[in-house]
Amino acid sequence: MTNIELNTEGAGAQLPPPKYTIGLKICFDLLYYLSAFSMIVGIGVFLIVGLNIPTEISERHTDINYLFNAKMLSTSVADTSVSEVMLVHGMVKLNNTTGYAAWFIAYIDVFINGIFTLLGLYNLRKLFANLSSHRAFESSSVLYIKRLGIIVLGYSVLTPVMTYLCGMAILADIGTFHEQLQLFPYFSFPLEGVLVGAALIVLARLIKDASMMKQEQELTI
Repeated sequence: MTNIELNTEGAGAQLPPPKYTIGLKICFDLLYYLSAFSMIVGIGVFLIVGLNIPTEISERHTDINYLFNAKMLSTSVADTSVSEVMLVHGMVKLNNTTGYAAWFIAYIDVFINGIFTLLGLYNLRKLFANLSSHRAFESSSVLYIKRLGIIVLGYSVLTPVMTYLCGMAILADIGTFHEQLQLFPYFSFPLEGVLVGAALIVLARLIKDASMMKQEQELTI
């Protein structure tokens, strides 16, 4: 009886990993290292360009790329019609501000998103490494899923706030952008991300319970 059980366990250990698991792990590995490399290069470019912005305003040609809401104002006072542009995503030149803050503020948001991305990819790599080795119900797998839920939830809640606050700071630094274009900080709450993050946290709890039941059954046998 004992020999049969041992042979069955040994045969189970030799089963191939679930379909696409190894391929996905390789993709997550590549994305993780590529993102880390891009982050390092991006920080270097960010500092080099930012620290070399000319003091003379007329010589500045540095652009920043950021999200804003916008309202187009009419040129005629008598004409009360206003065309609202709900979202503007374009280049804003820094040649109309005496400060340097807008350049640095604009990319704080980018780097925060990059940190969340790296954390998410790191935990996905670890999770799929476990899945490819048939260790889905180990405590480490539960931890990786829970972390992914917290990361997605944190990203969904913190990123819109940071984008809005950084947008306010950029507008305060660059001043009036155009007499007919009134800019506002962009804000959008990603409800889908909050739901996905919460669902992952619940899923981690369910897998933890299943793991405990599996351990109890093994001890009983």
